[in-house]
Amino acid sequence: MRQAPSLLTHHIHLTITIAIRTVFDLLAPYFVQDALYDSPRRQDEHAVICQPETQTKILHDIRSWVDGRSSARVCWLSGPAGTGKTTVAHTIAAEYDLRRQLAATFFFWRKTGDRDDIRRLVPTLAYQIAQKIPSAKEAMETRLNPNDPSRMPLRDPLSNLSLEDQLSTFLIATVNPSVPDLVVIDGLDECASQDGIYRLIEWILKGSPFRFLLTSRREPGIEASFSPDPSRGYTNALVLSLTESKCDIRKYFVEELGNLWRKQRLLKGREQLLWPSESDLTKLVEQSEGLFVYAATAVRHIRGKGSPENRLEDVLKLHKGLDKLYIQVIEEASDWDHFSTVMGGLLYLRYPLNVKDLSIILHQLHGHLTISGIRSALGGCHSILAITNDDPIKPYHASLRDFLTDQSRSQSLFYPPATCHGRLMVACLSAITRALKNGDHAPQYAVLSWYYHSCSFLSAGEELEELRDEAWELVKKIDLSWVRVWMMEALCLVGVPYLRKVKLPTKVRK
Repeated sequence: MRQAPSLLTHHIHLTITIAIRTVFDLLAPYFVQDALYDSPRRQDEHAVICQPETQTKILHDIRSWVDGRSSARVCWLSGPAGTGKTTVAHTIAAEYDLRRQLAATFFFWRKTGDRDDIRRLVPTLAYQIAQKIPSAKEAMETRLNPNDPSRMPLRDPLSNLSLEDQLSTFLIATVNPSVPDLVVIDGLDECASQDGIYRLIEWILKGSPFRFLLTSRREPGIEASFSPDPSRGYTNALVLSLTESKCDIRKYFVEELGNLWRKQRLLKGREQLLWPSESDLTKLVEQSEGLFVYAATAVRHIRGKGSPENRLEDVLKLHKGLDKLYIQVIEEASDWDHFSTVMGGLLYLRYPLNVKDLSIILHQLHGHLTISGIRSALGGCHSILAITNDDPIKPYHASLRDFLTDQSRSQSLFYPPATCHGRLMVACLSAITRALKNGDHAPQYAVLSWYYHSCSFLSAGEELEELRDEAWELVKKIDLSWVRVWMMEALCLVGVPYLRKVKLPTKVRK
């Protein structure tokens, strides 16, 4: 008969367990792998470096700054949406990573739940810095003292640290020319907390041992944060701006469409012809209006099913601007069954879902919206949506969501929030009710988001009789046992902190 472990044995085991804790153990729950410049997720999003001989001036200026030819410790690169800021940031990150000068990266992406969360930023940067700089790891562990039995594992030291405290605790390494000192943070405007971004900029400008390359749109609040103000004691920042570059756009089209045409010649034995023609190329460049996002979307569309020559002709028929290209792609894609339901759901989801999880929710609305049904409904959207097996479905660029949720731009293609939130509310309530009736666990998204969609539906203030009546029939099934099970499942899924941080619309109709 085996003897139960003694209290002394248990104490020794606990002591050993605590002793081997490191700063990585503390940071791991907050670390966002997908936010790193070279993560597999960003590769699925077609993250690329700049094409040869493009963005040469801006890259030269940033390289000169990183290499110490400027006293400024901060460089802010701004520009309109779609001008290539993220590609420039990715290019610099990849280049200086090879040189072993890159300390950390974080690429924000809105409405992702983790890549737009300011609370994940510093731990993710710190995790990378601790991996690359041993002295920084030691300094972090000294400040956090992860082996203190009175603090670990019962308490999480990060939970009580403000953003400024996190920055002071983690970004404290003594940097010299022999260690990496470049930190790249892309898409400040994509962060859900703009107040957090202003505080981040303020802390960085007050002095940091690292060089920070920051990118964003030129939004007023962010621009004001970089305005010189001697009274605040800020260090100088190098301010750079991306503007339209038709020459660079032309080089991009020549490279990408040239590769496509060479592949077509090999596959189908096409004749050696110049494609696209100089006139077509010029028109493509003019229509792009200097936006790399237009060029990338156009290339993905031309690469789609069918003849590239015919698909190029379709693109050339459009007027200038990305909106026209979106209109063409979406009007063509809308011929697929249930496209409107799926696209409306994607636009107003509380957080992105992959194909499988989305089908679990939307299947409640239409029995045909299985995994294969979702894929079929989005069959014409591969030029504007990143659709993989396991990762959440997301637009290649935030401008797609902006376009489809702004009626003045999308007009007849506009997706009304009341209708879309109403459908998602009904789908979530149906999924929970059906699961409880069968004695099963309700889908996670439905448990966490039905109330959010209900409040969003009501706050829209539109009279949608059919959805209202359908929702009312489901709401009537809610009783005390229903609420108890829902609360228990919500607590098990995300814990009490979730209930503290829920944000709901301020206007809810009684």
